[in-house]
Amino acid sequence: MHRLAKSLLSGILMLAVLQSPMPMAQDIAPMVMVPDHPVGVPVNGCFRANENLFGPYRLTFCLERRGTYEVRGGGVRCDGRLTWRTSGRDILIDLQRASCGRGRAWEEATIDCRSYGGLLGAIGRVIVGQSPRIRTLRCTYHPTVRGERSRTFTATRN
Repeated sequence: MHRLAKSLLSGILMLAVLQSPMPMAQDIAPMVMVPDHPVGVPVNGCFRANENLFGPYRLTFCLERRGTYEVRGGGVRCDGRLTWRTSGRDILIDLQRASCGRGRAWEEATIDCRSYGGLLGAIGRVIVGQSPRIRTLRCTYHPTVRGERSRTFTATRN
């Protein structure tokens, strides 16, 4: 009787495991390491620069599986693609060149970011379950245009 109960319980557990939803690869968010969060914090989402870059241009970027960015200002509307990855505490972003229309384009560039504002300022509890998310990033934009210097800015989650 004991053996039958054990077999039945084992079968039920196997069935429960097979019936439970498995996380898809694209649903697993890249993590960055932050103080007091040894397992890391998910970083995906959209962020908006808190100041203009290179004159009247404001940058917004989305760190999703297929990353995108937009630049608005000065009569310009540019929409481009980006690739990104995490490495320890860093978020490394590569912007692809984007046509803005009327013979204008936004340059290919790189951006490196880190969570900003200490544990309470950098991580906000955005309502996505109980998972903490990074709220503010401190980023450095590295242009490829000759004569332009790197710019540091903060970006806040949209």
